[in-house]
Amino acid sequence: MRKFVPLIVVIAVIALYETQFVDRGRGTQDGVRENTSRATGEAARELIGDNSQLAAADVVASARAVHGEIARGASFFVEMQGAGMSPGEIHRVVEASRKVFNFKKVRPGQKYAVWADSLGQLDSLHYAIDSEHMLTVRRAGARFEAMQDTISYRIEHYVTSGTIDNSIYATLQEQGSNPELASHLAVIFQWDIDFFTDIRRGDAFTLLYESKVYENGKTKLGDVLAARIFTQGREHYAFAYRTQAGSRSYYDARGNSLHKSLLRAPLRFMRISSNFTRRRLHPVTRTYRPHLGVDYVAPRGTPVRSTGDGTVAEATRNRANGKYVKIRHNSRYTTFYLHLSGFAKGIRRGSRVKQGQVIGYLGSTGLVTAPHLDYRIKVGGRFVNPRTVKLPSKRPVPSDEMELFAVSRDACLLRFFEASQQARTTRVDRPRPPMQNRMGVVL
Repeated sequence: MRKFVPLIVVIAVIALYETQFVDRGRGTQDGVRENTSRATGEAARELIGDNSQLAAADVVASARAVHGEIARGASFFVEMQGAGMSPGEIHRVVEASRKVFNFKKVRPGQKYAVWADSLGQLDSLHYAIDSEHMLTVRRAGARFEAMQDTISYRIEHYVTSGTIDNSIYATLQEQGSNPELASHLAVIFQWDIDFFTDIRRGDAFTLLYESKVYENGKTKLGDVLAARIFTQGREHYAFAYRTQAGSRSYYDARGNSLHKSLLRAPLRFMRISSNFTRRRLHPVTRTYRPHLGVDYVAPRGTPVRSTGDGTVAEATRNRANGKYVKIRHNSRYTTFYLHLSGFAKGIRRGSRVKQGQVIGYLGSTGLVTAPHLDYRIKVGGRFVNPRTVKLPSKRPVPSDEMELFAVSRDACLLRFFEASQQARTTRVDRPRPPMQNRMGVVL
């Protein structure tokens, strides 16, 4: 037994050494894995932004990562092949995402991160759909699972106001506000104000709006909650309100809908070459006759849209009008669109059209000297001036909700008043009901 003692000691020493070596090795490998995962997460956040919510801690340590964005004219298949994915993997990702996101709708500039494992196989894909939504596709055994996440943000509220010198867009830029607000104003008041011809130097505006602030500091314009425009001696108000039935729209201070049954103009135009008049010298025939519409000048091929829901009564051509469309909206209102270069697909007699739907394209057919659109409105069988006719409104705030609407309206007006005492663009608190329902503001 005594002669085996040295052998036992040697074996014990070797066992102790191996144990310490293996434990130390495992600790080193765990440390490498932890560092790699942390680096992967940081790389993902750097690609998409801290607001991406990629759940980077769940990403397996990878041997390869490819970051990029969709190029103009490229498809998802081409982009993913360039990122190292096989056709089979691309197909399985598309199938797994079908109920969550349609990859046929990819847009230039959308960012992505493709992660592969140590064997070069796809481990996960992170795809920024827009500033608020992220698609995550992960390997789950032999298949892939897709999930769409909403990127978190907080909402701040601002009031901006200004006096117009050249345009609303230029005024917003000069005072450091988001110039996108100009297009919001144009949409909100499109039934009452023609922003190409009605706005004058010295007119004023005020806006209460939301700004979405993401975790990485990026911001995005949110909803406009209230707006005021003073033009041509008149004040126009707009207040966003969601009815208890769930529909959200803009209303004036008395609860009447700003959404009219007809748009004020059927296209984006450069200028008006001829107004409504009962006596005009025709540029072709050189005779005096009534001009019962408004001539809008724009480039040939400019889309012309129906100003309201209705049924196409005529889509044809004659010598004077050229190619034209006649739309009957109801028993009282009918609109005409003259001198078109062509009709939009599906526009024929009996077709149903929606407000804003393209029905044709501006041209110079008929008795004309240059491309333009002659737009006309008939009310009760009589032609009226499209620029001055009072357009029919859609439903007002329900009568049993007027008190709730008034509370919401007055809360917005209170923010207007507070901000008017300060700078042009002011951060304000979220609109809340004032102490009293009525503020005594003359509306």
